[in-house]
Amino acid sequence: MPTRSVPSAAAIGGRPIHAILVPFPIACFVLTLAVDIAYWQTGTLMWQRFAEWLLFAGLVTGGLAALAGLIDAIARRPLRQSHHTWVHGIGNVIVLLLAFFNSLVHARDGWTGVVPWGLGLSAATVLVLLVTGWIGLGMVFRHGAGVSDHD
Repeated sequence: MPTRSVPSAAAIGGRPIHAILVPFPIACFVLTLAVDIAYWQTGTLMWQRFAEWLLFAGLVTGGLAALAGLIDAIARRPLRQSHHTWVHGIGNVIVLLLAFFNSLVHARDGWTGVVPWGLGLSAATVLVLLVTGWIGLGMVFRHGAGVSDHD
């Protein structure tokens, strides 16, 4: 249980925007890996097209989530002073950079758009997401980041 909560500065109706947006890029990037594997196994071009759209949606929603997280980090001193915040934030910037380069790789035609580099970048993106997600959950559950006190 956190010792004290640190409410989100970027919130709508008391709900933290960062926490609302984060599931979307996570789902998009994990599904990108899944459809890359499907393309690798089947060679069906449809899977590469799905990956391109998933990467685009993940980058847009990830950028919005990053902006909301940055607002929280800047506005709340306890978050700004925590090394967990910076590791989480920098890790997620790395996720977005990997996804951006993955999007460029997927823009190539056919097999070379996915195998081997697109598939590798998708896997690396998901691995970094696992680490940053773990850190982010720790920030919420152990340090009360984005948690409001309720009477």
